[in-house]
Amino acid sequence: MNVVKPALLAVLAASAMMVLPASAGECRKIHADLDEVQSTQGCNPGLSGCFLGEVDGNHGLRGTTHFNSDSAVQTSPSTSPNFIIYSGPFEYRTGRGTIVARETGATTRGSEGVVTAYQQIVSGTGEFAGVTGYFFVSGHKSGGTVDTFVNGEICAP
Repeated sequence: MNVVKPALLAVLAASAMMVLPASAGECRKIHADLDEVQSTQGCNPGLSGCFLGEVDGNHGLRGTTHFNSDSAVQTSPSTSPNFIIYSGPFEYRTGRGTIVARETGATTRGSEGVVTAYQQIVSGTGEFAGVTGYFFVSGHKSGGTVDTFVNGEICAP
């Protein structure tokens, strides 16, 4: 019995670290760190610039990211003249599949400041095929890097 207990505890600990897919209709809360860098290399075909990043989160949201704004409003509210509103496709690429979201956010002008955004999941591949959900992203940008925290949920089809 003394030999079985440590072996059983090891199996239970290992299985607790595995990512199990959510049941149909089940939603899982997501928490992740996201670090991005502005780049002119490694962007999706046809793009001259993008933000490439690394995400480290729970429920299998670990991998790389790609973002490029496809629209922006340069006219700021008169009471917050330093802000730009933008939107574009955001990709989370993991070993389990890809999540594509539409990001809409606000950021300060220039390379120093803040960023906050809402990401609505629009599609997925692999284990993320058919998922729905959203993420809220917020953090700080400095000199071409963006350090943010991601909160939200992914719901199984």
